[in-house]
Amino acid sequence: MFALLKSWRFGLGYLAFVIAGSLLLLAWLRQREREESSRLFQALAQADAEFVRRMNLPRSEKLASDLAQLLGVQIEFREAGQGIATSEDTLVIRMDEKNDMIFTREPVASQLSLRDPATRNAFLAFWLVAGLIGWFLARERSKRAQTERLAMLGRVATSLAHDIKNPLASIQLHAQLMTPANDEDSQAVQLIQSESEVIAGLVNQWLHLANPVPPRLSRLDLAEAIQSVATSLEPQARHGGVKLEFDLQSPFPADGDAQRLTQAFRNLIINAIQAMPRGGKLRISAKKHENDLTLRFADTGSGFSEAALARGTELFYTEKEGGMGVGLNIVASIIEAHGGSLSLQNDPKGGAFVSVSLPSPA
Repeated sequence: MFALLKSWRFGLGYLAFVIAGSLLLLAWLRQREREESSRLFQALAQADAEFVRRMNLPRSEKLASDLAQLLGVQIEFREAGQGIATSEDTLVIRMDEKNDMIFTREPVASQLSLRDPATRNAFLAFWLVAGLIGWFLARERSKRAQTERLAMLGRVATSLAHDIKNPLASIQLHAQLMTPANDEDSQAVQLIQSESEVIAGLVNQWLHLANPVPPRLSRLDLAEAIQSVATSLEPQARHGGVKLEFDLQSPFPADGDAQRLTQAFRNLIINAIQAMPRGGKLRISAKKHENDLTLRFADTGSGFSEAALARGTELFYTEKEGGMGVGLNIVASIIEAHGGSLSLQNDPKGGAFVSVSLPSPA
């Protein structure tokens, strides 16, 4: 019964939204109609006044009457400077030092009608989009009502759709740079291929959040893995004015899941690039200690807020416009699954850095 009541409330709320949206669309169309009508009225008046001026016709009542019958608006000549205000339906045009030409029309009634193809198509498009959104929301609500598990997958699907925009935007950017029969073509094709791999990685990221299985450990070179990720993201960094610097000694062995760790490094580098919208420098370094390995991703951006330092790795917490708050949470879960830890800190000299600690290989 309670679920049914919530469903009715949702339906009525969405219906109110559609009605309000329709009224706003109607108001916008009417505003556009008034603006177009005023533009045509002004163009007509300016053209008529220019004709009278060019032909040097007498500023007489008879001429005004003849023109009024021809154009369907009220026209009169008056002495210049009588203080008649221009409005939506009244236009005053200075003819010469002695005369003003005044055009007055009847208030224009709206001609909007669903029989008009443009108006009908605008409303049909809005109602179609509203219907699709409503259908999508209703379906998502139904999924959430079934199980909490399906609710989580729904949120992750939204996150995936958001995160895909970054590689797709990069694909489109560099695909546009392709020109026939030169070296740049080959580079662009390689870039398209690498970004396709990014999309596959994002799908894996979604799967990891939905079903975080234990990592498959094998010996790998962390320096090589980071360099590989950085190379694929170099065009994105260069486009954002971000310089990548490295303090990595290869080989830098560790035991880990290469796919999961690569995914974590990619998220950290992308986050750092996005933290420097005006450009900057990202320095990636690695140090080996007796019992652990430390990776440091240091940027020259504005740093973390106090809230981000405390909650940055929480699922769905974000301060980024349009962000979903998934990336750092996944990085933290991957690192923790490897027996390591993740920390967020601000550099007193400016910028921020993310430290990744992993166990030393046996």
